[in-house]
Amino acid sequence: MIYGKNIVIRQLELGDEELLHPWWNNGAMMEHATFAFGTLQSKECIRKSIIDEIIGQDVFPRNKRFIICIRETMQPIGEINYCGWNARNQNCEFGIKICEVEEQGKGYGQDALYHFIDFLFRSLNLNKIELTSMIDNQRAHKLYKKLGFKEIGIIRDGSFDSRTGSFMDVLYMDLLKTEWIEIKNKLEI
Repeated sequence: MIYGKNIVIRQLELGDEELLHPWWNNGAMMEHATFAFGTLQSKECIRKSIIDEIIGQDVFPRNKRFIICIRETMQPIGEINYCGWNARNQNCEFGIKICEVEEQGKGYGQDALYHFIDFLFRSLNLNKIELTSMIDNQRAHKLYKKLGFKEIGIIRDGSFDSRTGSFMDVLYMDLLKTEWIEIKNKLEI
């Protein structure tokens, strides 16, 4: 487990489909990721994806999901993942979402992301962490910049947005390990 100041990031477990199903199928929760109707995945489909991930043979697979919990109570409040881990190029992407609406805005996302970034650099021997975010997701961009991510560019019409039925630009950002080492101790998290 990864321990933060107020959160714990734990491994995905059987039964977590009970959490992920309502989170992923909530259009209001998923609309910032352009899923205005949620992901429309069944609980069984999510359960099978969890099983596939759990029974994988690699300690550090190419993609891995985790659950974010409040440290004091171990109440699950969101999810975090890395994907596209490339050992040769030493990079990957990540995703994070505080899914319990009443727990948003309390600093849990920043706490989780700070400790997850540190985990990724230390455990996966990364040189760079990359991310893409919808151009209108200003709240997320502010957090990423606070943690040291730099804007690299715009991917024009990079993602279909079911909120509007049209394509939207995507912001591309990254963070180098050298930058992380330099700033991580300066952050008050």
